[in-house]
Amino acid sequence: MDGTPVVLLATGILRKSENSKTGAMIQTYILRQDMKPIDAVNSGADVAICGDCPLRPIVAKQTGDPPCYVITWMLTKLWESWRAGRVPVIGADELGIIANELGMGIRHGAYGDPAHVPVSIWAALGNNRGTSYTHQWRVADIGLAQFAMASVQSVSEASEAHAAGWRTYRVDKENVGAGDGEIMCPEQTRGVQCKDCGLCAGNRIQAKNIVITPIDKRSKKQRAA
Repeated sequence: MDGTPVVLLATGILRKSENSKTGAMIQTYILRQDMKPIDAVNSGADVAICGDCPLRPIVAKQTGDPPCYVITWMLTKLWESWRAGRVPVIGADELGIIANELGMGIRHGAYGDPAHVPVSIWAALGNNRGTSYTHQWRVADIGLAQFAMASVQSVSEASEAHAAGWRTYRVDKENVGAGDGEIMCPEQTRGVQCKDCGLCAGNRIQAKNIVITPIDKRSKKQRAA
């Protein structure tokens, strides 16, 4: 979005993802082409692929909020493999076909904000089952609302996003619970993995909006997951 060259890398195709929350989904990562992820995070240059996300470590350190849960050294290993030419190139439409054949959903932006990838790429992947979230919903191409949930931090933000045409994924920092047109995240309430839930798919489906308990208010068991 600011002209920085990015790369979209997909994992979990041959070796299934072991993410306990999402289950076996194809995971996609949005990384800067020109900088190791760990260096981007430490310097604040991750703004080029995360935008104004409040979970960016450099921001969370200032606010005292829990930072992004993504393990940066693992991202660096993935980036180094790509830079060394060890990651094969595939078209988005091809990946969408593979996902359908395998019966797997695609997670848009296991790291990085989907708004930093052209909507045409997400569209080429198809409307298959998957999850997608963006903190950049105020400035993103509105076409992204077809695929992504607007990540919001308050009831007022959720109302603003709804008015703009987005479904929402609200972190319940105000401790008000689910309101009209909302439900608590099924993974938290019933242990349903994202691969089986499929509710965080933007406007690809017609469903209630999602609310999730903040990380710092969850039980130790939930935080460990």
